[in-house]
Amino acid sequence: MNINFAKSIKRLAIGALLTLPCCTFIACDDEIDQSNRFTFKGELIATHLENNPDKFSKFSEILRKAKIGKKTSGNMLRTLSTYGSYTCFAPTNEAVDAFLQEQYERYLNEERTGITSPYIEDLSDSMATVIAKNHIIETGYKTTDISDGSFPRSTMNRRSTTITWPVDESGHPYALINSHARIITQDLEMENGVIQVINSVLNPSNKPVPDLLASHKALSLFSEALVLTGYDEYLRTHVIDEEYDSKDYEPNPGIGKEGAAPYPEEKRQRFTLFIEPNEVLADPANNHLGLSITTIEDLVKFAEEWYGTNARGDYKNPENALNKYIAYHILDRQLQYSTSSGPGGFIMESYVSKDGFNSEINMPTYFDRYDYFETKLKYTMIKVTKPFTNPELQSHIVLNYAQNMGKLCKNPKMARHMNVIVEKASVTKEREGLEDFDQNCINGFLHTIDRILVYNEVEMAGNIINERMRWDISSIFPELTNNYIRWSQQDKSFTTYIPEGYCERFEILSNNTHVYYLHPHRTTLGGYPNYQGDELLVTGTYDFRYRIPYVPEGSYEIRFGFSQSDMRAVTQFYFDGKICGIPVDMRWTDNNTFVTMGWFKETDEVTGAPLSEEELRAKDKTMRNHGFMKAPASCHLEKGKSMRESQLAIRKIVGTFYLKPGEHWLRFKNVTENTDGKQQFNQDYLEIVPTTIISDPSKPEDIY
Repeated sequence: MNINFAKSIKRLAIGALLTLPCCTFIACDDEIDQSNRFTFKGELIATHLENNPDKFSKFSEILRKAKIGKKTSGNMLRTLSTYGSYTCFAPTNEAVDAFLQEQYERYLNEERTGITSPYIEDLSDSMATVIAKNHIIETGYKTTDISDGSFPRSTMNRRSTTITWPVDESGHPYALINSHARIITQDLEMENGVIQVINSVLNPSNKPVPDLLASHKALSLFSEALVLTGYDEYLRTHVIDEEYDSKDYEPNPGIGKEGAAPYPEEKRQRFTLFIEPNEVLADPANNHLGLSITTIEDLVKFAEEWYGTNARGDYKNPENALNKYIAYHILDRQLQYSTSSGPGGFIMESYVSKDGFNSEINMPTYFDRYDYFETKLKYTMIKVTKPFTNPELQSHIVLNYAQNMGKLCKNPKMARHMNVIVEKASVTKEREGLEDFDQNCINGFLHTIDRILVYNEVEMAGNIINERMRWDISSIFPELTNNYIRWSQQDKSFTTYIPEGYCERFEILSNNTHVYYLHPHRTTLGGYPNYQGDELLVTGTYDFRYRIPYVPEGSYEIRFGFSQSDMRAVTQFYFDGKICGIPVDMRWTDNNTFVTMGWFKETDEVTGAPLSEEELRAKDKTMRNHGFMKAPASCHLEKGKSMRESQLAIRKIVGTFYLKPGEHWLRFKNVTENTDGKQQFNQDYLEIVPTTIISDPSKPEDIY
């Protein structure tokens, strides 16, 4: 059986709520991948459904009506009888009948449901296609394969699927898909995947972020503020380029022996919205004013305490306090609450790629997992952490986490407004008035939080991110998350070709510059190392630049992580248009590694004994004097073997810069003499480090 299983854990956690657009649907590939053909020995998914008409005749009919794509006459039932590996959420006949009747009654009440009859024979092919594709994932998953959160892959309709585990009257947990469909028979293993039998048709919301928010009365105050500030219109954006179609492009020839690299399947905008429920705002203990926030006037008063009184009353003005308050709750990317971390997870956790990357081996849990995301509030970011090292919070996703839990605040008023927990949907549903909470929008996700979230420059710079900040390169560009590219499990190719102009923060400056996303893959001590398993690879006589993330004003050291290779080139670095030092030879040779860069082994050359801590610090300092550093020890290539031990894994110190509010750009240009244009440029991660971290002799920067 060809099923891509993650590591087995006790309970399933799918992720991110499928979404079913009623009158429109998102096309998937017209051709199904045929690389996973089976020698069939048992039942196929389609065969099982057809062999049990008393349970699945209605769903089988939906699959028979559903089309694979716009350019083919093949149907979904046929798809489930041949190629691939699938998860099929199969609703019973009773579930289909109830769904059609409910949708028909809504249609009679003049709602646009796309269903104008309660009878299966009257269901249009287009609606059948929408329904069918929301029930199928092109990888087989069992309920024991995924922990609390999202499926690593989206459905064929390009929507996510969530799971929660409520407890029944007997105290036994059960799987609830998208907050309403219960798995009544789980993990039926077929020759080409897994069937999960459900008691309700999956009908995810077709509403954009602000409309789904407005449907929850217990979130009404935040919703009202969103409308007043005008961000409700911004959050309705979904399709960026109406003309974009990946099928308009021939697959790029790709890299080496990896074969053709497909283009991204879509180009869409998605969002994450953090929301304080009414009851959180109403609790006086949640803010330093002791104020029960129950009206817009109360919320404005609170916001002005943090953001000032500029443009008072002009809520759509970016300088207005309420506007700033709301803007800091908006991310320009879709993040799902997931510990199975497929595309769109907050952090990488419990992730096993088909190509051998294992986050729990390569990113040990004795180090916190973290990332930093820009918000809609100009020049600001939010820090997101899974703090494994803190027993109180280690099972949570935390916003603006401070190691001292706020006890050493630069601004004591901030103590109530850091270490903000992002609530799981199951926790949100325990709040009064949110029992039917739906978080999965057509263009993003809603997440409730347990504290009031505010931005304060002093606290952010002096406490929360007064640390070495490290971004996986794919995290810098929201488009890779929003379009299911980052951390995705690809069947057809190891790489995805990123066309010019696809990422707003990435600019190509020469014609012969080709950009590829390499999906997470096995990293070993003798092979090419990668933080989080993935990388951007640029080929040709390249010349390109990208905007670095916003950080508070101050002095920073900027570092660039890469792996050496015979295929690399000599590269000139630029920062904000100015040359940074001499060109860097990124090719692997003993002379380049040990002499030019100063890399060293951590054992005595004669005795083989480990070097002392003092000797290691001295050699690290010498390597820094060369302008380089070893890779971080917190990322492991193999169990017990860190990237620091790899001769190929290098950090280049680009330089020290004073960063003012605004845009700052890193540029990379191939300046290899007599180049044949076939060289590759590897970017793995970016570090931006406050110089106070580096210059404090009493607290030297650690090796992690």
